[in-house]
Amino acid sequence: MENNNGNIVMFPKWKITLERVGLEALKEKRYKEAAEALEPLVEYDVASHDVLTGLLMSWIELGKYNQAEELCQEQMKEAIEQYYHYLHIYITILFQSNRYQEIVDLLDEVFESEEIPHQSRTQLWQMYEVSRKLMEDHKREKGNKLFSDFTEALETDDIHKQWQALEQLKKQEPDSHLNYFETMLGKESVHPIIKSSIIEWFRDSAVDHKVMLTKFGQQIEVIPADLTKLHSDYIIKQIQMRLGQIEQSNPTMYEMIDQLLYHYCYVRYPIFPNEEEVPVLVEALKQLGHGYLQTPFKPNEGIAGVEKYKEEIELCEHHYVLIVGE
Repeated sequence: MENNNGNIVMFPKWKITLERVGLEALKEKRYKEAAEALEPLVEYDVASHDVLTGLLMSWIELGKYNQAEELCQEQMKEAIEQYYHYLHIYITILFQSNRYQEIVDLLDEVFESEEIPHQSRTQLWQMYEVSRKLMEDHKREKGNKLFSDFTEALETDDIHKQWQALEQLKKQEPDSHLNYFETMLGKESVHPIIKSSIIEWFRDSAVDHKVMLTKFGQQIEVIPADLTKLHSDYIIKQIQMRLGQIEQSNPTMYEMIDQLLYHYCYVRYPIFPNEEEVPVLVEALKQLGHGYLQTPFKPNEGIAGVEKYKEEIELCEHHYVLIVGE
């Protein structure tokens, strides 16, 4: 006979023998032998609750976390009456894999949406608190390492490493290093793109007090939390609207000059172009787009200062691509 998966059905005596051998090996902590004996019982779909638990424990001890995680997830869906038992094992797998954030996220959801038996709730809460503390400790250690990487890269003037460290740091709150990075915003020696990234980090972290920024010879005060994102800024939207005809007639060119616009504004962020600069920027972008694609274009001679903006746009593009790599 065959089971639903097309496999030969296991004879009862073989099943009993494998269960006995596997569970005895598990008791004696011979996890490899236990797993080898218990795995066929799962493959033939004749595994009892004890066998499944024994196999999961063996796999965890052997470091086979992917297999254990997959089986555990299946049992959490199928064995409803044993859900919390398998949830506990699943969290153990995540814990052994140092996936503390996933444990915290999962248990946040469980605590919010499910009626949990008292004993299970106590155990899960203990695991939650331990995981949360370890997650915070790990995040703090990682943050300190990244901060050290950034300061070292600053000393050696390695802008690529500054950018890389900062992009990772931006996944955390800036609180512990806030004063240091505020100071960086006022230093002429710090690259404008690095300053843009710091301001972006402060904005997304809702830093709501005034910070002093020195950029392109200007010194301004900004409240990061009040700043708009690049894509939603009114002036950028206005420039994009004036380039709308190109978007319709030549989408490739539009995509290229829209990227030039974004990179130009990112390097300058949060110093946006003003209303008077809009026509000049539009003309500069058009000329660059037609020039790069070598298509006929009659420049508007009535607009002054276009060459200056073309040079600025290309310089910003060069720095952006060199540092960010896009």
